[in-house]
Amino acid sequence: MTQRRTGNILLVSNYPSDVGYAWWLMEHFWVLLAEHFSQKGQSAYLAYPSITKLPSTIKESSIKTVELNVPGQTESERQTAKSFIKQHNITDLYLTDRAWFSVDYARLRAWGVKNIVVHDHTPGDRPAIGGLKGCVKALRHRLPLACADAQLCVSDLMKKRSIHNGRIPSERCQVVQNGIPPVTPSEHTREALLSSLDIPADSTVCITTGRAHPYKRFDFIIDVAAELQRTLPNNKLVFLLIGNGPALEKLREKVAKAGLERNIRLPGFRSDAKEFLSAADFAMHAALGEGFSLSIVEYMSAALPVLVPDIPSVKQAIDHDLNGFVYSKDDVKQAADYIRALYSSESYRKKLGANAKRKADARYTLDNCTREFKAACQQVF
Repeated sequence: MTQRRTGNILLVSNYPSDVGYAWWLMEHFWVLLAEHFSQKGQSAYLAYPSITKLPSTIKESSIKTVELNVPGQTESERQTAKSFIKQHNITDLYLTDRAWFSVDYARLRAWGVKNIVVHDHTPGDRPAIGGLKGCVKALRHRLPLACADAQLCVSDLMKKRSIHNGRIPSERCQVVQNGIPPVTPSEHTREALLSSLDIPADSTVCITTGRAHPYKRFDFIIDVAAELQRTLPNNKLVFLLIGNGPALEKLREKVAKAGLERNIRLPGFRSDAKEFLSAADFAMHAALGEGFSLSIVEYMSAALPVLVPDIPSVKQAIDHDLNGFVYSKDDVKQAADYIRALYSSESYRKKLGANAKRKADARYTLDNCTREFKAACQQVF
């Protein structure tokens, strides 16, 4: 796709060195890129907007880190970035979740960058764009200086979004399907994990992990819990919603107002969140959009059926009534009915969970993702 370059690569982080949620996968990609360039006798630099504590993955790699804003927002930052690019012979740039079109790219090229690759993990479903607007966007997204050279997409659906909504040339898009390491059972017993959160051992647990942000719709899950308490009083369902974020306190207030303290746990951030997959019976992911959700695949790999809304980007991995359920986005009653079906039959949820695990461990593995990323590197760098 691009000619081979003779300079070094600059990897750009969108967040400080000690911040991140599912950014372990980005770090994995950075290390793979460093190895790719090292094999060609070239170096990889990683620019953080600020550096405090480095992730162990980065410290143990050959990546050289620098505190740098790229391309910079102030004149001083731009001059610093320009000097760094020239001084270190940066010819390749790897960006995460940046726009395909940016006037900053023309500036970067003037400083010496020859090849700009964007890896798009941004969430959301966007309609195809046609007509005059589509034509204008398609023309703009073919301008050589202000557009990236290639885009890596996290799934086939996201590639279609880039082509039909982003109007990015199809030959510039490549799929690197997101994947995870297979989830292994916790070393702790189910009883011990539940006890640590004051959840009775005879509970049936629905787990959700992610940011406590309105976009993730923890509030919808609380509404579903309230519906189940109304229609199935004295049930032993507990909804475990793990994650910190700006909506956490309002969510706790909502739980208290609804009198659902027995049915909802909101522990906030847990570094051991994945451990609790071993204590759950099924999972729910109510987000309004995804790129490709690693959380959903983790639930599946842990042999949990998953409930998701009928939003294309969220339901990508789920086959209705085979490895989970797909409910109408705002239909609390329908979601509650599906949960009731899982709650009432252990054999049914285990059957769906086994199907989920088989699919996740065959199609959405980190090994597959790594292989596709390495193949893409050969093409775009």
